[in-house]
Amino acid sequence: MSRNQVAIVFSVFVVACAGSTPRIAPATDDATLTVRVRTALLNDPVVHASEINVTAQNGIVMLRGQVHGQSEANAAIAAARRIAGVRDVQSELQVNR
Repeated sequence: MSRNQVAIVFSVFVVACAGSTPRIAPATDDATLTVRVRTALLNDPVVHASEINVTAQNGIVMLRGQVHGQSEANAAIAAARRIAGVRDVQSELQVNR
């Protein structure tokens, strides 16, 4: 391959990569899914993630623990559902009044 051909291939590659947006691949196992949901909860300003336990089995996420209101429970459930690879979210969150 000549230098010009290499330069053209490289230029096409750079342009193609620059236009793509990074994507997070769906979780392929329950351990990865658990970590991603836990991270989403930690990054949600409404959720007190330290009081919520997350487990996953066959793509079904279970949330257990204490929350400070129904809005926090709803936010935790919504955050878990947004994670690629989550098939369902089950909640055993208890609302403290």
